[in-house]
Amino acid sequence: MFRDKCREFGIVLKTHGVKGELLIKTVFEISDNYELAESIFLEIEGLLVPFFIEEYTVSSNHTIITKLSDVDNKNKAVRFVDCNVFIEKTKLKTQKVEFSASDLIGFSVLNQEGKNLGKIIDFMDIPGNFLITVMFGNKEILVPFNEHVLIDFNKPKKQVTLDIQEGLVDL
Repeated sequence: MFRDKCREFGIVLKTHGVKGELLIKTVFEISDNYELAESIFLEIEGLLVPFFIEEYTVSSNHTIITKLSDVDNKNKAVRFVDCNVFIEKTKLKTQKVEFSASDLIGFSVLNQEGKNLGKIIDFMDIPGNFLITVMFGNKEILVPFNEHVLIDFNKPKKQVTLDIQEGLVDL
C-alpha cells in the first residue's frame, strides 16, 4: 500500500488477553460509536502490511482493542507491539464527537421502573469499566455505565434510564 494513500491511526501498545487481541492507542480522539474500517495496515520493517479486522472494541477515547484475522494467540500478537498503525484515507470515517462523558454530569438517573435515583455528579473512565457517581439521597453510589445496562438515553430531558441490579442502591 502506498503510504501517501494512508493516514497514521496509532500505535500498538501491547497485547490484550490470550486470543491475540491488540491494544491500539490512536493519534486522535474517537467516540464510543466509532466505526473502524475493515482493515488496517501495520508498519513492519518499513512496509505497510494489511490485516483484516475480525472485531474491535473502543476501550477509551484514545484506545481500541482489535482482533486481527489469523492472529489467534498472544505469541502471534506480541510481534506487533510497537508497530505503527495506518488506515486508508478513503476508508477513514471521520466522526465529530458531539457528546463526551463529562456532559453526563447533571443528568438524572432512572431505574428500569422509571424511579429517579438521583443526579450524576462524577464519572470514572476505568479501561473496560466506565462508572458514574450518582448522588442518591445523601450518599454517593457508583453505578456501571455501559451498553449492557443502558435502557434509554434522553439528551433533551437530561435523563438516562439504566437496568440497575437489585440491591445496588442499598449498599
